Amino acid sequence: MAAAHKEEVIGKLNARVVRGSNLVIADPLTHTSDPYVVLCYGSQKVKTSVQKKNSNPVWNEVLQLSVTNPTKPVKLEVFDEDKFTADDSMGVAEFNVTDIYDAAKLDLKHVSDGARIKTIYPVGVNYLGAESHVSWKNGKVVQDITLKLTKADSGLIVLQLEWVHVPGVTL
Repeated sequence: MAAAHKEEVIGKLNARVVRGSNLVIADPLTHTSDPYVVLCYGSQKVKTSVQKKNSNPVWNEVLQLSVTNPTKPVKLEVFDEDKFTADDSMGVAEFNVTDIYDAAKLDLKHVSDGARIKTIYPVGVNYLGAESHVSWKNGKVVQDITLKLTKADSGLIVLQLEWVHVPGVTL
């Protein structure tokens, strides 16, 4: 087999980074942080804008990732922007695309709008800070996720995921 096999894109994930809450104070001088969120999936890396001096930032920005392997998790990290030194990490988390992917494979044409397809509970090894729901909204499969940051004393990040079908790809 050729080693240069390009991973096939099976769908796109629109990840709306809604907000952060109770993020750590990364800058002790100003007692604030200038946070932004980075999502990594494979070799892809996308990030939000910086919210100046805000430990409860609202981004409401959509970052898009191309999904090649539904079992590969998306890694999330929050950073504090520093002008003169390297940006400090303010916590990490990750989430799986398996739940939204499994729902995207279903035939949901006859499902009523707003119906819950699946609930994922914050137990075991996941980073959930609250129940996560995969739903059918406006003809799209969406998932609300609240992630608890690790490697930090506090902090939650709220995301809304939306599966985007790629033309010609059958799940």
